Amino acid sequence: MNLMLPLSVFSKLQMYMTLLWIMFLSGCQNTEEKEIVIISTNDIHGRIEQFSKLATFVKRIKEEHPNVILVDAGDRFTGNPYVDHAKEKGFPIISLMNDLGYEVGTLGNHEFDFGQKILRARINDATFPIICANINSSRGELDSIPPYHIIEKDGIKLGFISFVQTETDQIPSTNPERLKDITFDHYLDKVEDYKPLKRQCDVLIGLTHLGVDKDSILATQMPELDIIIGGHTHTLLETSKEINNVIIGQTGLKLQYAGLTILKFTKGKLTERSYQSCLIDTITRVDSCITRKVNYFMEQPEFKEVIGISSLPFKSQESIGNIVTDAMLRSTVSDFAFYNQGGIRLSALPQGDITLETLLSIEPFGNHIVLHDLSLSDIKALILNRFNQDGHVIDLYVSPGSYTIIQDQQGKGTDVILKDRNDRPLVEKASYKVALNNYVSIQYDFPDKGKGLHTDISIVNAMVDFIRANTPLAPTNKRTYLSPVK
Repeated sequence: MNLMLPLSVFSKLQMYMTLLWIMFLSGCQNTEEKEIVIISTNDIHGRIEQFSKLATFVKRIKEEHPNVILVDAGDRFTGNPYVDHAKEKGFPIISLMNDLGYEVGTLGNHEFDFGQKILRARINDATFPIICANINSSRGELDSIPPYHIIEKDGIKLGFISFVQTETDQIPSTNPERLKDITFDHYLDKVEDYKPLKRQCDVLIGLTHLGVDKDSILATQMPELDIIIGGHTHTLLETSKEINNVIIGQTGLKLQYAGLTILKFTKGKLTERSYQSCLIDTITRVDSCITRKVNYFMEQPEFKEVIGISSLPFKSQESIGNIVTDAMLRSTVSDFAFYNQGGIRLSALPQGDITLETLLSIEPFGNHIVLHDLSLSDIKALILNRFNQDGHVIDLYVSPGSYTIIQDQQGKGTDVILKDRNDRPLVEKASYKVALNNYVSIQYDFPDKGKGLHTDISIVNAMVDFIRANTPLAPTNKRTYLSPVK
């Protein structure tokens, strides 16, 4: 009995078995569970000294998980003299991010603080893309910025879409002088344009610099998003906030925490999401290679020059702000000087040496002085408009003298009592010579907005001259007050 099959039958059988095997493998592939882990940072503000801890954290996570993506939600610059006043401004932090293997980042408002030319140079230095969907920069020195980026890990496509914060004048919180030929759209006006992006990827992630409240609004308007990894408001969300089935995470500021988002997929579909902020500030076994590089960036001798000394500790931001306004007043021989609270980046100063490093930490923006001729009513408008726009919070430090904001029953500022250095109320006269920093001069709402005389006197240089002439320094009395609400 001949059991041999004809060759044609055998070939068909072999083909059939092969097809069955392919189908089996495909079935196994479809049921395979996969995991992607995203490590996120936001609002680093130049804190390169934290990178050796972050490097240890990243290494530990990668040892436990094979598919890890490192991302940043903006404001890498401004807040640390070693970054902001390096020979190549901003370069130290980009270099360290390259070493750690970041794969995508977004623009924060402080990315513009060094101007477009430097920002473009740092973007070119980065080995990862910088994205933003609501910027129109092709006509500016910055040139075009991609709106989104898709990363594929282990066969899973992750789409990252980015939006940056804008204020009522439709620009981010930075000096408008640095945004020539750039415009911005409101982030919600761009949502419809990018909803179809969901069809190109397995998971869609908002990598934003909007702040938690605006991220929450974004979640209601763009349910196509699975996750929002945010920044800007320096909010520490230890676990995720969920809005409209979108989870939102943010890690505070200055790299005390890193975000950890774990995504699980079955048959290519996202089935589980979780987020937590992980404390990295307490890590003690740090990466030695990164530590050596950080020390190189920080040990530049020019930062260590002693300018003067403080005879007592300065325990409030206002006491430091008073140094700034006193320095502005002295350098311009003005009647008054004002500096905004948000421009003072230290809230305390220890007793002892005051170095150039200290001054650059107080005022890292490179602002300069602008002179205005203002009436008493103009000065009141400058103070009141910002107070009433800013949630009834005093914003402007002053030199000399003091001022008190008068409030109505709702807490709204209705008048200002200004006093001179001898504690006498100001009286109307033709005009007062008022020194402002260039940010306040252009951004704040008052009658002479944007019309002042720009000097070439930097705030830092004014402080250097003032401290050298007045060392040792001691804290001055409080100068800004609120009347009780009646």
